[in-house]
Amino acid sequence: MIEEAKLIAAAAEKAAKNVDLSIVVSIVDTHGNPVLLHRMDGAPLHSLDMAFRKAYTAASFDVATEELTDQVQAGQPLYGLAVNSGSKLIAFGGGAPTSLKGGDRVGVGISGGTSQEDIEILREALKATIQP
Repeated sequence: MIEEAKLIAAAAEKAAKNVDLSIVVSIVDTHGNPVLLHRMDGAPLHSLDMAFRKAYTAASFDVATEELTDQVQAGQPLYGLAVNSGSKLIAFGGGAPTSLKGGDRVGVGISGGTSQEDIEILREALKATIQP
């Protein structure tokens, strides 16, 4: 599991460098336990926490985190999700669940850019390492 996680982090770092960003990559298992935390030099301080929360949310809900954004707005079914979860969950883009080649499921979180930049870096990293 750790070797594949390292490949994802390396691919994410490469994608981030291509757009002149410094990011944090967090990967957790299906129980929310950390598998990998990778911080590029210059990544924003808050990105350490944000990347973990994105990975944790993706693993917990088995969904890309941006798919939850509309659901956490006032009046929607998941309103208050972040506050009521002890701030572990987050609905910002940049987190997604994926299956590793060995069959293990993990949540991957990227933080350091805008939500859209994080989403794009995550997609590039997964495409380069997971998808055929």
